[in-house]
Amino acid sequence: MTTALEASSELIERAKAIAAHLEAPFAPREQKSLDTLRREYDRDQFLIVKKNRIVLRMGNEEFFFHPNMAVHRVRALKRGQAVPLVEALDIRSGDCILDCTIGLGADAIVAAYAAGTTGKVTGIEHSSLIALIVREGLRSTKEKLEPDVIEAMGRIEVVQGDHRHMLREFPDNSFDSVYFDPMFRNPQKNSDGIAGIRSLADLKPLEPTVIKEACRVARRRVVMKERSNSDEWYRLQPDQVLAGKYASVGYGIWYVGGKDRG
Repeated sequence: MTTALEASSELIERAKAIAAHLEAPFAPREQKSLDTLRREYDRDQFLIVKKNRIVLRMGNEEFFFHPNMAVHRVRALKRGQAVPLVEALDIRSGDCILDCTIGLGADAIVAAYAAGTTGKVTGIEHSSLIALIVREGLRSTKEKLEPDVIEAMGRIEVVQGDHRHMLREFPDNSFDSVYFDPMFRNPQKNSDGIAGIRSLADLKPLEPTVIKEACRVARRRVVMKERSNSDEWYRLQPDQVLAGKYASVGYGIWYVGGKDRG
């Protein structure tokens, strides 16, 4: 853990606090290059606390939170255009949604916007590093964003843990919908921003027992995102797969209790 080259005393204390939370060593920057710190600490991964973001540096790659395509999909919703994620989850005003694999947080932002000011998204992330970066990013990333996107980001709670265990702790019918976006079994070659963190992600495939538990927790729907031509659809047998004719990804839908069709 370190800071940007130019760091205030407040920023340094914040970095020290995060380092203590993660039980990671803190490396005072002292105008040193990352290559110098890499040699001194014999580490290849650094969390860098900057003024408005936390950056994970792995070798020559960087990962940091950014609303990314969420902004474009929110604008589409404002124009009255259909967004497949919102259709699949059947998001309504005031909905409480559980995102079991929040990852970079883009889908959670879209869901939080669609659920409106009385809605909420709870996002689970397996990796403590990704959870930290996304949680802090949702709080501090404000520049050049529209106010309603910022408000939607404020309605997302990020918790770190294993959704397989956490699902068991939720009472029946805790959320309107439960969502999964696991790492695709066959990665998309041009998926920028994903390849760099794949080594940190939970790569285990979803199991039918997890889907069953999610159906207990959901009031209306359980949804999983995957490649539209994935063999996972045959293995997990959703009630429906929502995918456009030329879409690269699809959404498998389980209707809780056999209700809510159409």
